[in-house]
Amino acid sequence: MHKKQIQTSRFFEFNYTPVLDLLDTDVILDRSNVQAYVPFGDDNALPRQLIKLAREVPVHRAILNSKTNYILGQGVQSSDPATSAFLEMPNNQKELFSFTLKKLCFDYLTFGNCYYELVTNRKKSFVFVYHQDATRVRISPDSKLALIHPNWELFKGRGDKDLKTISLFPAFSKGVDGLFHSIVQIRDYEPEFVFYGIPSYFAGIRNVIISGLTNIWNQTRLESSFATPGMLVIPGVNSDEAATELDALFADYKGALSAKANEIIIQYLSDLAPGISSQKAEFIAFGRDNEGHWPDLHAQSELALITIHNWFPTLTPYSDVKSTFESGRILNEYEVAMSTVIKPIQETFTQSLKTSLSECGLNLRDFEFINSPPVTRLNPMNFVWEVRRDSGLDYDKNDPVQQILVLQLQNTYASSVGKTNSNDNAKSTL
Repeated sequence: MHKKQIQTSRFFEFNYTPVLDLLDTDVILDRSNVQAYVPFGDDNALPRQLIKLAREVPVHRAILNSKTNYILGQGVQSSDPATSAFLEMPNNQKELFSFTLKKLCFDYLTFGNCYYELVTNRKKSFVFVYHQDATRVRISPDSKLALIHPNWELFKGRGDKDLKTISLFPAFSKGVDGLFHSIVQIRDYEPEFVFYGIPSYFAGIRNVIISGLTNIWNQTRLESSFATPGMLVIPGVNSDEAATELDALFADYKGALSAKANEIIIQYLSDLAPGISSQKAEFIAFGRDNEGHWPDLHAQSELALITIHNWFPTLTPYSDVKSTFESGRILNEYEVAMSTVIKPIQETFTQSLKTSLSECGLNLRDFEFINSPPVTRLNPMNFVWEVRRDSGLDYDKNDPVQQILVLQLQNTYASSVGKTNSNDNAKSTL
């Protein structure tokens, strides 16, 4: 009897075990054999694993993007000329500071840490601000230096030519360009951690992993549907040479199908005697409908992501919650998010920037985020011209129609059903 097993190549490397190998603390108690940097995670690969999760788990990434967008709002603004000039050109890369701030916010939410670099001269007559990729930054054991490397898996030690070392704020170090550089770290507080912050969702990291694994399982199931997994029994194959010829024949007919097949077992059976087969040729299909609890597990893990992110269903791009698009509920959850999540993080960034930039001679004044709710709720005590102004429409304070309160306009609607009067013009003003 000859057996031939055809298996597919692995679709993905989907191993997130290192994520769970976070040490209980990053405090260094034994300094007798201290490295040049403090590892982030047991194997120093935690940032790499976190960004891998953010790339491959759709709902997790959607929530990170959503929180980033809400925190950034419509950007930042200032009426102060010096501050406004900085916001328009924070560095020589000619990008608005809103773009730099968006990168910092995404890093902060994803890794629990974000870093930006200050560049100035000895007289501190100017300052540039640059974003630093959080996956590339590690902190020295004395908390005085930021070590930046493009790939920590390839780190060769203190003499690595790809290693860049910059003083941590408030200290500055002179660079090869003759300018003075400093790295500012913003980190999410975590008890027992001194050097690094931990992302707020880390307590629910297993839910993120489960969501990613169920997505891979669904994709594999979909791709394998092009061929029914099972066993093909072929009698009358009485030699290795005959089996080899059949293998080649199947390969020709199979073509690209084998790349999509889950697992097909081909079993060749020799005859019991000349001309007498052991059984007839047949294909035995394996059961495909036994999905266990995977669909429920997938749905449960994705809904759990909203909770572990300390976020809200109606502000999430994906949600199974009913009434997701009710404007009242959206605005209520947005207001709660503003007071509990959005504004506190905005204040963290604002205070860090004001403190660090003042050391370089730039005092941020009237610096504020432009917050905008996802839907608009009309204030009934506003005049029509105020609503038009706030909506970016042309308005005229002296227009009698636009001097009507929204509340009065709403009352006009109710009292004028089926009637035509002068207030019809008012109805079309909003």
